[in-house]
Amino acid sequence: MVLLDQTVVAVALDPMARSLGLTTFAMHGVVLVYVLSLAAFAPVGAMAARRFGILRVFGFGTALFVTSSAVCALTPSGGAAEPFLLTARAVQGAGAALMIPVATTVITDVYGERERGRALAVYAGLAQVFFVLGPVVGAVLIQFLGWRSVFLVNVPVGVAVLWAIARARLRGEAEGGALIALQPLVVVFALVVLVFGLYQCGVWGFTDPRTFAAVASGALVLALAVRLLLRSRRPLVDLRLLGIRPYAVAVALTFMVQAPQLIVVVHGTLFLRQAMHLSLPATGLCMLPLVTSLAAGTLSSGYLLERSGSIRVPVLLGLAASTLGTAAWTAALSPREYVLQVPGMVLAGLGMGIPIPALSAELMRAVPVAKRADASVLRQTLRQLGGAVGLAAAGAAVLAANDDAADASGIVTAAAAPAGFVVADVALAGALLLAAVMLPRGAGTEGGQVVSGGSGSGAREMGGVRRRSPSSARGLPRLRLHLHLRRRGRP
Repeated sequence: MVLLDQTVVAVALDPMARSLGLTTFAMHGVVLVYVLSLAAFAPVGAMAARRFGILRVFGFGTALFVTSSAVCALTPSGGAAEPFLLTARAVQGAGAALMIPVATTVITDVYGERERGRALAVYAGLAQVFFVLGPVVGAVLIQFLGWRSVFLVNVPVGVAVLWAIARARLRGEAEGGALIALQPLVVVFALVVLVFGLYQCGVWGFTDPRTFAAVASGALVLALAVRLLLRSRRPLVDLRLLGIRPYAVAVALTFMVQAPQLIVVVHGTLFLRQAMHLSLPATGLCMLPLVTSLAAGTLSSGYLLERSGSIRVPVLLGLAASTLGTAAWTAALSPREYVLQVPGMVLAGLGMGIPIPALSAELMRAVPVAKRADASVLRQTLRQLGGAVGLAAAGAAVLAANDDAADASGIVTAAAAPAGFVVADVALAGALLLAAVMLPRGAGTEGGQVVSGGSGSGAREMGGVRRRSPSSARGLPRLRLHLHLRRRGRP
């Protein structure tokens, strides 16, 4: 549901804006508020799971997500539409935040050792299927049932999930203990103010004192939140993990790649619909080259990492391809010819899909085993925050370039649309530069320790994992026999 929501809602933005009379600011906000809430509440979900138990929190998050989806579908027209819809989307994002951090853990606990691998594979496969089918499913639903159906479709799916949760039994127990309210409040407030200030500068202007005040206030509160987390014995997220350089680099790259992914999905859909005036079914079909190539890149990441034995290969290859692809796609927007956009869409999608799985493997390998749960929460939080920051920056750039009349009508003009793509390309180019400079060369890490290979050590590097070479493995029995004979006094 969570992945389907991102691509389905992107297709619904234009008909939603026309039906409810949303401004361009509010239309972008429908996606931004959801992603920001997801980022801000992700660590809260992990903390609640430890306190109340995984299954209970997952069920509550599912119920919250489904209920708020139904509320989104009930949004009234008129002046109350914007605050009503944006509030419901924020609650929906909070529900998703309670689901995502514990979803994999639920599968791990529900299924036995023999069935677990297949269950996780089905989970990952279904996530990719829903992500790819999102634009087509959304277009068909809106064409025949209206834009409200993209939210109502979550209701039967959510009910089925809740039924399955009621029948499930987990072995894990809740740890108990008191909930820490101050940390979540400060973190959520800081992120909301900072991202809002970044997005609002598209309306106020980049040099407006109000923009400076909002961004400065958010940065100040965020600095306070960081200090609070670092001094806490039980922090909401363990920021000390960023002291492990390979982990910090992998998380930073994940942050920078997530931003352009959401930008091109949202702004690419809006361009096809509003600038090229395609029908809803045509818009959904025309987004398939992007989302299918994203899925293909994701699936090929593990193969590239295994074959190359180095994290640099899939990450640099993916970032180079996505940077070139996004630049080519941006250049092809002006003629408004779809055929010219397809090569850039495919290359950009394929490139953006490759780095994330490889980076996920690298960052989990870089931290001690006892800290991997905390590392996963911090990674998920910063990944979603990257999407929110990217959407805010791209939205601000588009709003600054858009006509005032078009803003009031919820339309992004063909002249303003490329501004969002430029933000995506700048983020990808920055990620490529960071990866080229900071990713390890010929050495990996495991458990926070550097692992290096070489012929003298009889080890090989494979994505940071130390493995014995075949020649070394064959020599071990001979060495053991020699030592045994020496102990018995025989040459």
